[in-house]
Amino acid sequence: MPSWPAPRRTSGHAGFCDRQVGQFPDGRVTDMRLTKQTGYALRILLHCALVDGRSVTAAEIARAHNITEHNVLKIVPMLSHGGFIETMRGRRGGLRLARPPAEIRIGDVVRVTEETHIEADCFGGGAECRIRPVAPINRIFDEALSAFINVLDNHTLEDLVSARPSLKTPGEIGGTLADLGLSHQ
Repeated sequence: MPSWPAPRRTSGHAGFCDRQVGQFPDGRVTDMRLTKQTGYALRILLHCALVDGRSVTAAEIARAHNITEHNVLKIVPMLSHGGFIETMRGRRGGLRLARPPAEIRIGDVVRVTEETHIEADCFGGGAECRIRPVAPINRIFDEALSAFINVLDNHTLEDLVSARPSLKTPGEIGGTLADLGLSHQ
């Protein structure tokens, strides 16, 4: 019988990066990670929330968080399509939150940026595997993923904004987010 990792807690910066991890008997540690895309999306949204309704540019966000402008521009359409931000074209264009931070649930952001369905491979069945949709392991994966997303639905962008240290000047946004562990390492 395999020996599964024993859960233990680790803590990240300002509680934002807390996650459940497991350790195998041989010392290997496992952890669950969201994609960089989700991390970038949360940084973009948090940046917009911190500037109190002011329109910001992709270049400004990229500089503040040490993310390439290309990556910011890849995420912006997803966030716009998800209804989290609105974009404006032209000389005074940019992006800003489409709704208050208290109305943006972290679970909704993850649904837009992550694959929200996990399916085990069907061994020996090929592309036409008939048991895949009803396989017990797939139902278990779906249930676990739903529970994970439901927990994220209990938290909003406002929770992240209120958990940050207070800013002294607008120029401190990048540094403060780095202190929260939200800037690209």
